[in-house]
Amino acid sequence: IRAAITLKLCAYEETGAIVAAMTTSVSSTTSTSATTGYTTLQASDSGTGIDYSALIEAKVAQRLTRADRIDATITDNEATISAYSDLQDLLLAMNDAIDGLRNRTASTGASENLFSQRTAYVSDDDVLSVTADDDAEEGTYLIEVQQIATKHKIGSDSASSRTDAMGLEGSFSIGLGDGSAVTVEVAADDTLEEIRDSINAQKATSGVTASIVKVDDGSYQLILTGNETGQEIALTDGEGGVLAGLGLVDDDGAVANELVAAQDAIIVVDGVTITRDTNSIDDAIDGLTIDLYSASEGDTISVEVGTDLSSIKTAITDFVDAYNAYRDFALQQQTTGSDGTASEDATLFSDSLLRQVNQAVYNALNTSVTTSDGDLLSLADLGLTFDSSNKLELDEDTLNSILIDDIDGVRELLGLNMESSSSQLSLLRYGDSVTATSFTLDITVEDGSVTAASIDGDDSLFTVSGKRLVGKEGTAYEGLVLVWSGSSGSVDVSFSQGLADKLYSTVEAVADEYEGDIQAMVNKLETENTQLTTRSDTIKDNAESYRTRLTAYYARLEAAAETANLLLQQLTYSEDDD
Repeated sequence: IRAAITLKLCAYEETGAIVAAMTTSVSSTTSTSATTGYTTLQASDSGTGIDYSALIEAKVAQRLTRADRIDATITDNEATISAYSDLQDLLLAMNDAIDGLRNRTASTGASENLFSQRTAYVSDDDVLSVTADDDAEEGTYLIEVQQIATKHKIGSDSASSRTDAMGLEGSFSIGLGDGSAVTVEVAADDTLEEIRDSINAQKATSGVTASIVKVDDGSYQLILTGNETGQEIALTDGEGGVLAGLGLVDDDGAVANELVAAQDAIIVVDGVTITRDTNSIDDAIDGLTIDLYSASEGDTISVEVGTDLSSIKTAITDFVDAYNAYRDFALQQQTTGSDGTASEDATLFSDSLLRQVNQAVYNALNTSVTTSDGDLLSLADLGLTFDSSNKLELDEDTLNSILIDDIDGVRELLGLNMESSSSQLSLLRYGDSVTATSFTLDITVEDGSVTAASIDGDDSLFTVSGKRLVGKEGTAYEGLVLVWSGSSGSVDVSFSQGLADKLYSTVEAVADEYEGDIQAMVNKLETENTQLTTRSDTIKDNAESYRTRLTAYYARLEAAAETANLLLQQLTYSEDDD
C-alpha cells in the first residue's frame, strides 16, 4: 500500500501540481498498464486519476512562451518592413515625378530633361503640324502652304462587269517615277479583278497600286494610284494593246484619264520657297518636321518653337500628387487612438527614420534660389503652398503665369545649373559628392589637348584625360566631369542646385533600392527575422522533443502505478480471506 501511495506522490510532484484527490483507497476496478503513447494518458483512462495530457500541455506551453515572444517580434518586424517598403515606394514615386525637372542630362544622372525638350505651337493646325526635336532652335517661323504633294491617280474606261472576261490579251509595263517598271501579262479570259490582282502582285516593285471602283450598277472602273506623292505613273503598252483596251492610254500612248495629277508640295518659310515631293518635310528647318494637311495659299501660319511647357506643368502636378500621397502616409503614422496610444495603422509611430525623412523633405522643399536675373524664387512662385497638414496645394493660374513669363527662372529654381564664363566649357557629369559651387579653373592646353587644370595654383584636384577634366576622389570636385574645347585660359565656374534637384538627392539617399537608409533598415530587420525564426524553430523543436520525453516518462509512472494497484488489490483480497 505504501508503495502505491509513494508512486502517486512522485507523479504529482514531478508535474508541480498539488494532489488534492490522492487517497489510499483501493480502486475497485483494474486497467491495463499505460504505454508510451500520448493517447493512452487521457484522464478517463488513467488508473491513477491524473490528467497527464493537461499536465504535459501546461509544461510544453511554458517552454513555448519564449517562442511566442520571438514570433510576436517577428510579426512586428514584418509589419515594420511592410511600412518601410510602402514609404520607399512613395518616395521613389516622388522622385520619378521630379526627375525631368532637375535640368540634368542623361550623363549627369537624369532619365530626361524637360527643360531641353522643345515643342512647336502652330496658329492653325488644320493646315499643318510641326514636331520639334530637342536640338531645335527656339524661335518663330512664318509658313505659307501654297500646295500640298499629291499622288498620281489614273482611271480606266468603265467596264460592265468586274468578274467577266475582258477579252484582252498581251502585256504592258508600269512603274512610278524613276522607280523600277514591271511587266504585267494579261490573258484573254482575265477579268477586271484578275488584271487588278496581277498589277498588285508587283506593286512593291512598281510603286503602283490598282483598285476597282463601282461607279454605279453595271459600271466599274480600274484605278491606278502611285504609292508616293509627287511622282507620275509611267505606262507603256505592249503587244495586244491592253492599256488602250482598258482606256488607260490613248492612241498615242498618253494617259487618257488623269484623275489626280502628281504634284510636289510647295511652302514658303520666312519668304523662302521650298519644294518637296512629300507632305512630311524634315530637312527645311533643323530639328523640325513639318507635316502638311491642306493648301492655304495667301495665309501665313505662325510656328513658335520653345520649351515644352505642357510637359513641365504635367511633371509639377504629378509631383504634387506624389508628394501628397507620401504626406498621407506620414500623417497616418502619427495617428493615435482614444487612449492616446498609437493607432493600429500607425506602424511607424515615433519612428526616428520617418521623422528624419519628413524633416529632410520639408527642408528641401523650402529651398529658395536667387536666379541670374537677381530674383529670389521659391515654391510659392510656382503656385505651391503648404496647408495645415504640410500637404501641397496648387494654384494653376500662378503656375501657368510663371511658365509662360519666366521659364528660365523656373529652370534655375528647380534644376541643376552651371554658369561659365566660357561657352567652351561644358558639363558632362555632376555627382552628389560635389561640394564646390564656385571656383576659377586655370586650364593649360598643348597640341590641342588639355595638359593641366588647377584651382588657386593646385593642379592635384583634377585628372586630365584628353579634353576631360575629372574631379579627383576625396576632393570637393569628386563626381564632377567637365569638357574643355578651347585653348589655354581661365574660366569662372559656378553651380547652383535647385529645389527639385536638391529634393531628388535627399530622397535618393533615403529611398535608393540598393544603398538607401530605408533599404538598410529593411535588410537589418530581415536579417534579424531570419535569426529569430531559427531561434523560434529551435525552441519549438525542443519543446516537441520535451513533449515526447515527458509523455514517455508519465507513461512509465502510470504503468508502475497500475502494477502497484494490482499488487495492492491482491494484498487486500488476501487480508479479507484471512
